[in-house]
Amino acid sequence: MDHTDYKASGGNMNLPKYVTNMPHQHALILVGSETIYGVHMTQYHHEEHKYQMILELELPEPARKEYLRMRKTWPEMPLVLCNDVNDPLMVPDLGGGTRQDFAANFFPGLFPLDQLKPGEEESMHFFPWSADIMKPVMPEPFEVSVRRVVLFRPFNHQELLPQYANYLIWGEGEEAHMTHLQTAHMASNKYDAPAFGPDYDHIMSLKHAPDWVHPSLLRAGITVSVPSIRLRAAGKKRRVSLPTLRPFRYKQKFEVLYRGIGQPYKARAGYTFVFGPQVSTSPAIMPVPDMSLPGAEDPERTMFMKEAPMEYWADQRKTSNLKDEIGNE
Repeated sequence: MDHTDYKASGGNMNLPKYVTNMPHQHALILVGSETIYGVHMTQYHHEEHKYQMILELELPEPARKEYLRMRKTWPEMPLVLCNDVNDPLMVPDLGGGTRQDFAANFFPGLFPLDQLKPGEEESMHFFPWSADIMKPVMPEPFEVSVRRVVLFRPFNHQELLPQYANYLIWGEGEEAHMTHLQTAHMASNKYDAPAFGPDYDHIMSLKHAPDWVHPSLLRAGITVSVPSIRLRAAGKKRRVSLPTLRPFRYKQKFEVLYRGIGQPYKARAGYTFVFGPQVSTSPAIMPVPDMSLPGAEDPERTMFMKEAPMEYWADQRKTSNLKDEIGNE
């Protein structure tokens, strides 16, 4: 596919001449042990990342063994699979089956944001798992195969945030996982720079597969609402009220409503790998914590994603404090 029209189209989504995406690198959070899935990290304000997608993946044996070892060592660490910089692709390539395999590597955690260069995070081409920021786990890129697509969901900017949070539960055998079904509502008017949200990403596992879901339904994925997570405050104005801390701690029991109606069913939380609005929501409308509240400076209030161990930082990121280095120039 020729993407030469991208600059005249994808960069101006108000009146696209030709709808496409720029092939790019993408981040998938790896979950599962017996069956391994990759869950795409969303960004509402970047055309390339305006998708929720879950893929069942096959990793080559050395990468699979190392992934399982690291998952056992760091059970709540986000292990992030990224397609190689020399193998850029569009999310719809995978969601639509145009591509069944790609070159990739994976990384533990997120580089500490307070160690980034000033303005680096705001750069249009910023990618937290690039070679100048993070070291990959495996010495060389490896081939990843897509066994099937569990979910492919492009965002529609006219969708409204529901009153209560909706989630997808999916899995196989004794394992199950859960991710928040996000909205990317357009929050700006025609006189402002486009901004989308607010909403949050949440990727977690359950402690075990719920016994109230038929295995075929679990494999395909079911939708549930979570009455304990209210996204709009009560009252006529129904102001957005996102959770500021990850909703479920390890082993915590909670209730869900199948298809958002009927009797509640019980679930038990496993580990959370990603939670928060910081990556997905447009920066211009990021929720600001109320600093008068206890624990308002807790970083979990804007993003829960464990920091990368220093051994996986790129060498040049270890040598000095980047902010001090730039300030002395």
